Amino acid sequence: MRFLTNGLSGREPLLIDPAKAKDHAVLAEKFGFTDMLAQLFGVAPKPYVTADGIGVIPCVGVIGKNLSPLEKMMGAVDVNDLADAVDAFAANPDVQKIALQVSSPGGTVTGVEELANKVRSVGKPTMAYTDSECCSAAYWIASAADKLTASPSATVGSVGVYMAIPDYSAAAEMAGIKMVVIKSGKFKGAGIEGTSLDEGQLANLQESVDTIHAEFKTAVNMKRKMVKADAMEGQTFSGKQAAAQGLVTGLADSFSKAIASF
Repeated sequence: MRFLTNGLSGREPLLIDPAKAKDHAVLAEKFGFTDMLAQLFGVAPKPYVTADGIGVIPCVGVIGKNLSPLEKMMGAVDVNDLADAVDAFAANPDVQKIALQVSSPGGTVTGVEELANKVRSVGKPTMAYTDSECCSAAYWIASAADKLTASPSATVGSVGVYMAIPDYSAAAEMAGIKMVVIKSGKFKGAGIEGTSLDEGQLANLQESVDTIHAEFKTAVNMKRKMVKADAMEGQTFSGKQAAAQGLVTGLADSFSKAIASF
């Protein structure tokens, strides 16, 4: 998975639990060509309009941007496709409300803030619902809706950002390898395999992660004003706990029940 590989190798920040990201990458690598063809018989959930004029947009899988068809086939969802669905429902006079049906552990950073801004300013009543996972990047998007409902046992939150940069310098030294990096710019080439980050490079990357985290928290508080800062330090909550923290606006056992009260 190209977009996850970049994040897992430290090339960009991630809005997803590290274990979830690695699990997804491992599963994707396990699929051979025959298995990939078999996946074609499965159909990814598509946006649809209910009889009551509610446009439903499924947000299912790990989130990325500009994904390849193969990445989508392996269960990822593209913010571009989600944004197109929001635009289509916003322009459709037969659609009175828009609902996001979320089941996602999160994903990469790129495109998430812009999609959340689009949901927040769409001009029609919006709701997000999860009965499984709504975490990290997925929560950033869902928190922009007017209402955010979860099942009592759902997993919600994970308002945090991280980068994972492996340091193989000791292993390279033991193997008799010395990595020489010829570069221009003190932050260029930070984290190249076989090297260690210096204090300046580490501080620069930490600043980047902290900035995204601050923007994430600010975005949540635009609609979820009761959420306190100490509930946005990367931890997850059950649906019940999330309701008590103000991360969600209500509980519903199923999507149909959430829609009925929308």
